[in-house]
Amino acid sequence: MQPAEWIRFIAQFAQLNRRQRQAGMALLRGNTPHDATVALLEGVAHSRLACPACHSPHLHRHGHA
Repeated sequence: MQPAEWIRFIAQFAQLNRRQRQAGMALLRGNTPHDATVALLEGVAHSRLACPACHSPHLHRHGHA
């Protein structure tokens, strides 16, 4: 990942629930099975990166917070 991607990824930890944070920390330590890693990233990415206004998978804003 590029530095900007890591910064965005780390900033999202505040928005995750406890289970997601623990899974993310395990992922960063490298002791998580590959399938669990993919499932966690897909689950978080879909909920965080989809635009709530138009459901686009691209990160953008329509004047909403």
